[in-house]
Amino acid sequence: MSLKTKLISSISAFVLVLALLVVGVFALPQANVPLRGTINFQATSVYAEITGTISGQEGGQETLPKLEFSNGQTPDTSGWANGDLVFDPNASPIQIQIAINVKNLSERSLFVKVDDLIGAVTNLTKSVMVGAEDQEGAYVEVLPGQSVDYVISLSPTDEGEPVTGEYNYLITLIDESEAQDIEIQAKPNMGTLGSVSGGGTFDLGETVELTATASGSNKFLAWATSLTPNTMEIVSTSQTYSFELSPDSPRTYYALFNKTTSTSPTGEDLVYTFYNEAKLASVTDASTSLSGALEIPSVVSSGGSSYKVYSIGSQAFYGCSSLTSIIIPEGVTSIGLSAFYRCSSLTEITIPEGVTSIGQAAFDDCSGLTSITLPSTLTSIGSNAFSECRGLTSITIPEGVTSIGIRAFISCSDLTSIIIPEGVTFIADGAFVSCTSLTSITLPSTLTSIGSSAFQFCRNLTSIIIPEGVTSIGTGAFQYCSGLTSITIPEGVTEIGSSAFSGCSGLTQITINGNISTLRSSAFRNCTNLTKLTLGANVTSIPSNLFTDNNLTNLNEIVVEEGSTLKDVELPRYGKWEKDGGTATSFKGAGTYTRTDIQ
Repeated sequence: MSLKTKLISSISAFVLVLALLVVGVFALPQANVPLRGTINFQATSVYAEITGTISGQEGGQETLPKLEFSNGQTPDTSGWANGDLVFDPNASPIQIQIAINVKNLSERSLFVKVDDLIGAVTNLTKSVMVGAEDQEGAYVEVLPGQSVDYVISLSPTDEGEPVTGEYNYLITLIDESEAQDIEIQAKPNMGTLGSVSGGGTFDLGETVELTATASGSNKFLAWATSLTPNTMEIVSTSQTYSFELSPDSPRTYYALFNKTTSTSPTGEDLVYTFYNEAKLASVTDASTSLSGALEIPSVVSSGGSSYKVYSIGSQAFYGCSSLTSIIIPEGVTSIGLSAFYRCSSLTEITIPEGVTSIGQAAFDDCSGLTSITLPSTLTSIGSNAFSECRGLTSITIPEGVTSIGIRAFISCSDLTSIIIPEGVTFIADGAFVSCTSLTSITLPSTLTSIGSSAFQFCRNLTSIIIPEGVTSIGTGAFQYCSGLTSITIPEGVTEIGSSAFSGCSGLTQITINGNISTLRSSAFRNCTNLTKLTLGANVTSIPSNLFTDNNLTNLNEIVVEEGSTLKDVELPRYGKWEKDGGTATSFKGAGTYTRTDIQ
């Protein structure tokens, strides 16, 4: 064998061995992965007991040492739930749970908060659960003698992948006595522009009311917790700001007044109005050539100064038809008139907590938009806000909303479900017109008025419960809701508008409990399949046009409930009627009136 041949054979053998070694290494199961972290405590003047367990790690469950806090003394917590937590990345499910019980041993309330000091960790999902709610960073009140259970869950997002980073939690304990005589300061950003009132000393749980008054032609813009744009949190845009003092409440609030404004140059992708003294900015225009995904910055710079972006102005993104997604930054409080009108390619939008109002036609004709999450801080939805968002399939309206504007969701034809929370008192005219995919809706008990055409042409709506507090049902409110089979009008309703239920051809039963003083012409016109009408005990009279103007030709049974004083009102002229086996031509009190000429 030649030297060259021997050399080639040796190299080939070496490469083969190396390959086998590499395959062998990668074939071995991955080693257990350590996750290192700490849990620390901050406490003064509390009397409490803390116990806990760690489970899900290698070796089963570990009971943590009992800790007792008393007389302002913090016990030695070094090593408590600290060190490496080892788990197998190949196991399923992979999860570590640290269960913590905090018991209040004093005669005063105890406030407890668990903060995540590290934040995001690569490939790790974290939560701090109290019951079914994630309470990370929020104070929980523990009454004397009671306790609260926290479960900190740590779980890799992708199984088999390493976790990079650490966990680090801080548990803060505050005694009720430390929650008294808290000083709250209110200051103007510039004393020459306006004045403030309402600061002082308060206890936890008390209501603090701060008022800002601009001087001369100056303008008030917002209440904030800082004058530095990068750390500024906008808490209210109302001149009078009221809040309940909690352990988390900042101690200083600034009224942001403004005198002069400037605008960034046109021709840029985004154009801003800068409120110079307040250090706030509003997005006022955008290039229609914008396309794809856009993230609006939370802070922008101009002339060497930084400004906090706090609003999206009217028509700011009007006609940006190539935008597919938008992230609105934290700190924005309002979305203006027609702000995203005709952004027809928009499929996704992130609206942050802190937004309190969505203006008229804000998302009108954003037709590939399929879902949207509204912030809990929202209080009003403007007219046409989501008009013709035909791709929108579901929406949850936050609990703080009190009114839904005119035609707010008109022609959202793919909308199948909607949750309207307690607190909404008024659904305006045409709010849900032509939502033809809407099958059911539950109205809140706080509702007092249903506007004209509110649910007109919702043909697939099969059931509706009108709350007891409703006093009026507007013209055409449920017109052509042909899927409805029965309806009950509650006692509080005194007015039913023209054509309110006109064309509801699927209705077979109607119950009227309200003493309706106004029943407009044709309220039930062409409810051709209506066979039974029930008049509640509260009904003392019915308008003469109830039967003559509504073409209820298939009506064959009318029930007047016990207690009603209804009498001497003419029965429908079409057909023959009897009550208690005798012929009847008018109502003579409670009982069942049956039509004898049809079966």
